Amino acid sequence: MNTYYPIHILVAVPCPPSIRDRFSTQFGSQCHFTFINSSQTIPESLLRHTDVIIGEPDEPDLLKAPRLKWLQLTWAGADKYARMKRLPSHLTITNASGAFGIIISEYVIGTIIALYRSFSVYSHHQAAHTWLPSDNCGTIYKKTVLILGTGDIGSSLAHRLKAFDTSIIGFRRHPNHRALPDFDEVIGSDQLDLKLKTADIVVGCLPNTSETIGLFDEKRLRLMKKEALLINVGRGSLIKNDALLHVLKEGHLKGVALDVSEIEPLPKASPLWDLPNVFITPHIAGPSFGGNTDVEQAIWNLCFKNIERFLAGQVLNHIVDLRQGY
Repeated sequence: MNTYYPIHILVAVPCPPSIRDRFSTQFGSQCHFTFINSSQTIPESLLRHTDVIIGEPDEPDLLKAPRLKWLQLTWAGADKYARMKRLPSHLTITNASGAFGIIISEYVIGTIIALYRSFSVYSHHQAAHTWLPSDNCGTIYKKTVLILGTGDIGSSLAHRLKAFDTSIIGFRRHPNHRALPDFDEVIGSDQLDLKLKTADIVVGCLPNTSETIGLFDEKRLRLMKKEALLINVGRGSLIKNDALLHVLKEGHLKGVALDVSEIEPLPKASPLWDLPNVFITPHIAGPSFGGNTDVEQAIWNLCFKNIERFLAGQVLNHIVDLRQGY
């Protein structure tokens, strides 16, 4: 537990007046808050006296903050920090896991429906003022869904997909015997190839780690059913773009939705843009500040709860294991 006050907390993300007031009201007797925009350069004089940062500072900033004990991310992903070579050994990093499950689940379900009901085709028809039905129609009902990742996002998605009477298979690095709600089965790497052959829908919710990079190469993509859907809302490094392009051009896979890409932004020259059964969005499945007020509020609630725990000397929520990358 900290023995000196005030605790200097730097909030380096957009923070509305209502949240600033809440910080002051709730913690003003123990903490001193400084607010800067995430686009601003953090003065070294400020970093020297900072105990806690809320935001996503770069490595040089962390090295200029000798008193820094805790970094609270406003992202769920922490791979930016897992890649850093010179992080202070005493630094605790926590992420915003739990804030994005609902909204990303809705994105996934929306893209599944859009792909099954050919919404992109009808969008083109509308632009051309053409009243023409599509014969290509599918439904989520009773499908087998393989969700790669059983954390907050994967679990939230499994819960919502159960409303469609689906069979849900979860994939995680270390499956155990503890049952996970809404998953009918949880598998590890040794069963992945087998289950890919049975899944109607595959959804990537995995972080960027050495074990997930390129996990979906051409071989694994070809293991999927020809009429399967593939959706990626985790990290783009999961799927090799060239491999995906090869199998799609051969007519393998009914449809693909990519919110993330192996290269971001996806290059303008990439042929993936022009494939009719590929739906691409610019990493917006889980918007935060300026994107969705409910997600923003969830992130701030996580921050407030963790500050309470920090001041009480308790173990913080959502601590990142940098060796695993999440």
